Amino acid sequence: MKKVIVHPNPDLDACTCVALDGADADDVHFLPADYEQVPFWCSCCNFKGLSQEDVRILDHRMGEKGRLDADGKRHAAACSMPEAKSADPDLLAEVDEKDSTGIVRQPRFGLDVVLAAIRVEASARRLSHASLDREVVSVMSRIIRGLNLLYATRREAHALIAKGCIEQVGSFRVAVLPRGEVSPQVGIVLNNEYDVTCAIYAQGFNLGVTRYPGRVEPSLCQLEPYLL
Repeated sequence: MKKVIVHPNPDLDACTCVALDGADADDVHFLPADYEQVPFWCSCCNFKGLSQEDVRILDHRMGEKGRLDADGKRHAAACSMPEAKSADPDLLAEVDEKDSTGIVRQPRFGLDVVLAAIRVEASARRLSHASLDREVVSVMSRIIRGLNLLYATRREAHALIAKGCIEQVGSFRVAVLPRGEVSPQVGIVLNNEYDVTCAIYAQGFNLGVTRYPGRVEPSLCQLEPYLL
């Protein structure tokens, strides 16, 4: 089976691409989005000895990327894969909505469906009886624990946002955050719950601007040389 390359910090789209490909986690490698070629010579990236024919690049600028509309809206890469033709259209719709807008307004899959999916996948691997039940408990309990941890980090994000300010700049809402490390959850909360287009933050002596999924404006291209 080919090695699969996706971007680091994989999102829902990247994970769906890997799932549709059928690759094992051990066959997935993470290459930063700014790479313009695969470093096949780099042993530390586990690409040494591989050729272009040995890898499949998904959800990455060098490989299979989602459709780009004329208005700048980028669709999920998973929807462009040949394997998408036999995938659940509701699943693809949810992945595409999350990748294009940053939020799913009407989730199509509840925890009961996730639990059923885990059981079906485990059964397909010929697990049964106690082995199957143990696999279901193992995977589902990690999801539940993760949801509780996610809740805690969202609370921390709200507390951090409260220490900053949100300003209306023309037609955009811009957040100015306190100095220090900014977690990804802060951006998700600002984008989904405060309708913020971008956030300005400081780390050390550096000033950075984060723009969120589904937000194509304002353009920050002219500021790129000065940003983190």
